[in-house]
Amino acid sequence: MALNEVLSERRGQALIVTFNRPDHANALTMDMAQQLFTILKNATTDHSVRAVMLRGAGGNYMDGLDMSFYRLNMNDALDKANQLILPYHSAIRELQVMDKPVLSVIDGYVTGTGFSFMLASDLVIASKSARFNTRFAEYALTPDGGVSFFLARKLGISRAVEIMMLCEEFNAERAERLRIVNKVVEDDSLQEQALVWLDHLVAGPTKAYGAIKKLANRAFEQDLNAHLGLEHMYFGQSSRSFDFREAVRADNEGREPRFTGT
Repeated sequence: MALNEVLSERRGQALIVTFNRPDHANALTMDMAQQLFTILKNATTDHSVRAVMLRGAGGNYMDGLDMSFYRLNMNDALDKANQLILPYHSAIRELQVMDKPVLSVIDGYVTGTGFSFMLASDLVIASKSARFNTRFAEYALTPDGGVSFFLARKLGISRAVEIMMLCEEFNAERAERLRIVNKVVEDDSLQEQALVWLDHLVAGPTKAYGAIKKLANRAFEQDLNAHLGLEHMYFGQSSRSFDFREAVRADNEGREPRFTGT
């Protein structure tokens, strides 16, 4: 197994995860998928982690799947690709189910599998020079990693199909208009601005954030009555948290709350 293709480091109670194949624009490999899933699975169960950041090394987020293994024996390559789907899709699931916010920091190219990781994140900040493309259809492939799921929900079916079929590269300005990016910043301030957001998320009410993720993800799956019941349940849980008590004390004392994520 190639080591260090995915790096992780702590910044206080935040976990920063870096795709680390800069010479290959961080294109996804089997080793990367396995390493990433392990890191995210551990982050999901580690209560000391209150926010996660995903970013790429060397000026790119992730330029799709590493296609080099298709250049040898095609049958072996197809088997490897199907094996890669398992940890890759498991990593996507972890991003969605973990009870803590996930921030993707986008610069350079984000295509294919990178598009999947970006869409599975809760918040996305991008540099002005970032470039976006699904690219699956360029290789006569169908989307994976939840791209068809997330795009249809975020953009509607017609626009999602356009982006997946035509594979036209677009810039950060359009990504922001499409609402798949939350904020676009100057290239030289991307990392600084991303850390501001990350620090804000780490200092926030982590349990409430986790419930917000679940509520948003269920919004298209049930009718209003069922959703109101789910909101009622999570409201009851969040109102019994230590962070809620701290918020009430801080309000009474005229100060900012100091949340602990409990």
